[in-house]
Amino acid sequence: SRPAGEGPGVVFIQTASKGSITKAAVGELEQPTVAPGIEVQVAALTELKSEVGDLKSLLLSMQTMLNKGSNCCQGCTSGGGSGVLPPPDEPGLCAAFGDPHFTTFDGAHTIVLRDMVMWLVKSEHILIQGLSKTNTGNFMGFAVGGPFMLNHTLVVYNSSLTGDTTGKLKVTLDGREILNHWDEKGNAEFEAPFLLWAARRTEWDVSMHDHDVLGIKPSINWASGPWPTRFQQAPKGGLYYFKLPNEVEITVSGVDYMSAVIKMAPQQGQSGYCGNFNGVAEDEFAPPAPGSVPPLLVPAWNKAVGEGLEQVSDADNLFKLASPELALSAALVQQASALRVGRPEDPMMASPCKDAHALDEAEHACDSIPDVDLRAACMADFCLTEKVSVVDDAAMSGVMEERLSDGRVPLFVGHGACRDIGGQALRAVRTKGVRIAMECQELLREVGAAIAGVVGTQLRTEGTCELVVRPGTDVHDLLDFAPSGGGWVDADLGGGVGDPHGGLGGASFVAGVEKDLSWNCWRLD
Repeated sequence: SRPAGEGPGVVFIQTASKGSITKAAVGELEQPTVAPGIEVQVAALTELKSEVGDLKSLLLSMQTMLNKGSNCCQGCTSGGGSGVLPPPDEPGLCAAFGDPHFTTFDGAHTIVLRDMVMWLVKSEHILIQGLSKTNTGNFMGFAVGGPFMLNHTLVVYNSSLTGDTTGKLKVTLDGREILNHWDEKGNAEFEAPFLLWAARRTEWDVSMHDHDVLGIKPSINWASGPWPTRFQQAPKGGLYYFKLPNEVEITVSGVDYMSAVIKMAPQQGQSGYCGNFNGVAEDEFAPPAPGSVPPLLVPAWNKAVGEGLEQVSDADNLFKLASPELALSAALVQQASALRVGRPEDPMMASPCKDAHALDEAEHACDSIPDVDLRAACMADFCLTEKVSVVDDAAMSGVMEERLSDGRVPLFVGHGACRDIGGQALRAVRTKGVRIAMECQELLREVGAAIAGVVGTQLRTEGTCELVVRPGTDVHDLLDFAPSGGGWVDADLGGGVGDPHGGLGGASFVAGVEKDLSWNCWRLD
């Protein structure tokens, strides 16, 4: 301790061991200058180093407690009250991904189709910004800063922003790249004491990652697959986890450009595209204009309303301040935003279709696509790009091939035989001896990766596995594969291209099942 008004004090630590400790930094204690009796001195220094580690842990714990208290001090009493701090608010989750779409802390679903640097969380202490590129708003990065970070800045971005065609995620802290040296498994860790603990993994780790992230409820079923697949298995771009002060946590993958989930407690006066976090979703969005959005997209096409939705100013742009590599990209965002001054934003912000006529054209152009999710995506793209050609089956075959090349995996559709969107059976080709569900799924994964027309598989109790194919598929191509147990049932290969044997033909995708507990159906997703 020291009298008030004096300069910095000095802390002395005395041990019971004999000898003396030379003046040295903590990091230098492994090779100190010691008095005779070196074994005793080494033991004492080892013990001291352990005590220093304990003190650091204690300080970190105290800082966390102080951070919790600072968020609610305005509710503390100073006079006749109890003087007891109210309990901290429960944390919530906000997701940003894709175009970008948002699921706010309060559960609202919104979208912003703009090229901009935006506020995800804007508050006195915690600042989190997002970066969307192109006029369809691809979510490409986020930055974290503010007083709670001691004015350090963390930036995570898709490397395609800087010309890297691999689309990997990059991470910087105050402009210096971190988590860029991986082990043989693709894993890496980084720590800045009292500020940041960060990790990269190739797969979901139940002992590290927050299971609540997988439970976020999307507004619609996206073509990229069920929400948990954005983070589970081996997501594109890797899986990143950041633990920050004030118990803020962020989980990120490279799926759909970037998929990020922020976990934190409410902040006083909070605003931004993650919402005001007041427990009321209805005050954070306005629905799209009637007739401007396909019914399938309406739940996901709400316009965000509230405070903190403006373009981040140049002076506050964390991307430019913290990452010189991103400065040019951020400057281009500012220019694109300036070009839109005076233009009405609602048509692009709230709806992909400018009017009812454009919506009718989109529905007509995409009507041949039976899969619900892909048809919705097609209609949105048609309106946004003002494309005039009709999307036919050949184009959708290309989409399916792209999805397969991305390493899609079998997704369980339900108990029942596979059906298309109209409830019709699809053509099925039976194996002679594949009777185990796991082998049936593996066969779908293997054959589906090579033959675009294979869209699903089904297995009946006491029956054999059947591959489901779309019309126009040459089933003779299946002869290049030899399933265990004797290959394929010859009769199901009859007729070659387009023959309806083994099913009614159906449409191009597995959309559901005809409920029957004796059947199981999977599709490639």
